[in-house]
Amino acid sequence: MHSKQKSYLLCIPDTNSLIHLCQTDIEVSRKELWLWLWQEFDVKLSESVMDELNRHQNKTYGGIIKKCSKSIWNYSIQIDRLEQSLLQHFNIELGGRNDQGERHNCCVAFEAIAYGKYRQVIFLTDELHSTTPNGKAFLYKIFKTFPMGHIWSSLDFVVYLYMRHRKRFPIETAKLLIKDINNLVGGKEDIIRDRLKKYNNKLMKIDISLSKLPSI
Repeated sequence: MHSKQKSYLLCIPDTNSLIHLCQTDIEVSRKELWLWLWQEFDVKLSESVMDELNRHQNKTYGGIIKKCSKSIWNYSIQIDRLEQSLLQHFNIELGGRNDQGERHNCCVAFEAIAYGKYRQVIFLTDELHSTTPNGKAFLYKIFKTFPMGHIWSSLDFVVYLYMRHRKRFPIETAKLLIKDINNLVGGKEDIIRDRLKKYNNKLMKIDISLSKLPSI
């Protein structure tokens, strides 16, 4: 029988993804979407992300700040030393405080893998300008060099949940979530439209593929 047990894969969510996940009022199997992160993964985040959440309490709901406060990563190495080791190979222009949450979350991933605490990570962020292959995308550069895991957006997380829990997660609900979160992620009108089409196509392909398999 296929196991639905929790995977001990580490998920490291950024501030923006946590805000987007908790701003939708659409539930999955009578559970708030953001709570599914802790249902599916070990969740850890940097203290910098916790600080950012505290500064944006007007955008968070449902106890997410309290939940996150219990998931702060305890570094074994001084954070400045970790960051220097991680970034020394790149000519990366960083945006100071604006990038601190993402940078320190990268340090969480780096320490988790390099010191054998986890085998792979999911780095969850909706800062898409940091994750596409161009000159300013420092997250892309870091994860392209260091094989620590994969970068997901909140939309990827919705698609993952649908694939894993299809029997409890109607595709109509998944489409509504994709539409809702896609609008929250934002961007230019044509980018929002193309992104919606892309993720709806993913849902349909997964639905067709799973419908042809035996019930498991």
